[in-house]
Amino acid sequence: MQIHSHLIITGQIKDTFLATKLVESIAVSARNVIYAHQIFHQIESPNSYSWTTIIRGYCDAKKPEKAIQIYRVMRSKGVEENRFTFLFVLKAYAMKLRHTEGKLIHVKVLKMGFDCDAFINNALLNLYSKCQDIRSARKLFDEMPVSNVVNCNTLISACFNSGDLENARKLFDEMPDRNVDSWNAVIAGYCKLGHADVARTLFDEMEQRDLVSWASMISGYIQCGFTAKALELFKEMQILGIKPDIMTITSALSACAQIGALDMGKWIHAHVIRHKLATDIHLGTALVDMYAKCGSIGVAMQLFRSMEYKNVCTWNAVLSGLSNHGHGLSALELFREMENLGVVPNDATFVAVLSACSHVGAIEEGRRQLNRMEPEFKLTPKIEHYGCMVDILGRGGLVKEAKDLIRNMPMKPNIVILGAFLNACRIHGYMDVDDDNLMRHLCHLTSEDGGACVLLSNIFAANSEWGSVEGLRKKIKESIPEKKTAGCSSIEVNSVVHEFFVEDRLHPKWVEINDVIMGLKHHSQSEDHL
Repeated sequence: MQIHSHLIITGQIKDTFLATKLVESIAVSARNVIYAHQIFHQIESPNSYSWTTIIRGYCDAKKPEKAIQIYRVMRSKGVEENRFTFLFVLKAYAMKLRHTEGKLIHVKVLKMGFDCDAFINNALLNLYSKCQDIRSARKLFDEMPVSNVVNCNTLISACFNSGDLENARKLFDEMPDRNVDSWNAVIAGYCKLGHADVARTLFDEMEQRDLVSWASMISGYIQCGFTAKALELFKEMQILGIKPDIMTITSALSACAQIGALDMGKWIHAHVIRHKLATDIHLGTALVDMYAKCGSIGVAMQLFRSMEYKNVCTWNAVLSGLSNHGHGLSALELFREMENLGVVPNDATFVAVLSACSHVGAIEEGRRQLNRMEPEFKLTPKIEHYGCMVDILGRGGLVKEAKDLIRNMPMKPNIVILGAFLNACRIHGYMDVDDDNLMRHLCHLTSEDGGACVLLSNIFAANSEWGSVEGLRKKIKESIPEKKTAGCSSIEVNSVVHEFFVEDRLHPKWVEINDVIMGLKHHSQSEDHL
């Protein structure tokens, strides 16, 4: 700003080159693109370099729409693009998934002879990759006079993003030179497609790893449902003396939240405090979410109140925590505070609010909140919101209204909604489920879910419909061998999470654990006889 003042006082601000360098410094280095744009407007005759600089500033600020808008003004004024202009405009189009406009830029690149530029080619590859146009990406890659490791990495990621695992792995195996980014791209790709075991094999084969490697594998485990393994890898990282970054810590906290590993979560929080890591809005939200999901609502609220900046995800984390742990009235009160502060709710917010209404039996409030989603916030209710409403009505004994809601929903009910409905029928003795459309959904979904099948069977039994009971019981027996996903339980002992599957014998102490279970079973049977 001192330099800016000096340029104004001395009149040098009229020098296009100096003014543009000032714009570049403020937009790119200081990352204050709004201030930079104000200076840009003061340049009497901005050249191609000036326009490209402000376009780049908006791209770096993650505001691609504004970058595209400025590019259009640049073209309307007849200023010709240079190779760097194309580079950042393609980046903006990739961020906004503007495939058609990007292809037009590709045509201009060819006409102006920039098709041999490695950076522009990589920007084009990135665009086609983000827009899922793998055919164009592959054609471009094959026509390149010389491909480099960056181009290969981009195409590998593109193949993984489109689900083409075979070609992605082939490209990786045929690369003459690989860098850490190459390995990271393949690890992230395998995790994204659910192959965490293959990703871990590759991770273990890496001679050198960076923070992205660890973060990719940890977040990959979480994506694939192996949260305990994610925490094990995080601890291994600590043992090796590798200092995790904010992204890795946030992923580890997410794993703790998913499986309720409170002790591990506390240890990570202590690590953050001990190393004086800057708690940004993402890390703060992850901490609030971890404590809330693990049942430490008091600590979650303290952290929430201490955060200077909060976004809708922060509010959702504490709202869900309050709702799920029996503090429904507090959740509704906090939601009113959220609205008063002008924070705009999203889909997840209303799931938490409707869940809170269900837990406290606020039927009328539940109806009101569901009915205001679309007119007030332009949010179309999803199946999760209807599920909460069915639960609200079912718990309140309004089973017929719940049935009407299911029948009139704009989408087919899932097993969660029908399970809530069946449970309400059982609790309140409601037997009138004789609705052709509803029964068709029930019969289809109960064939895939044993629990719902049992609920429906009990309702038929209470109504003395023994033929239907026999048919459902037979269906349950037939579906047991076909069950693909084994039930899993987890327990945290001394910050170590142990997972157990049905009939699991992989745990190193499974014999001792089984002996204890059998002892408890014998003890309980003895008590029953007494």
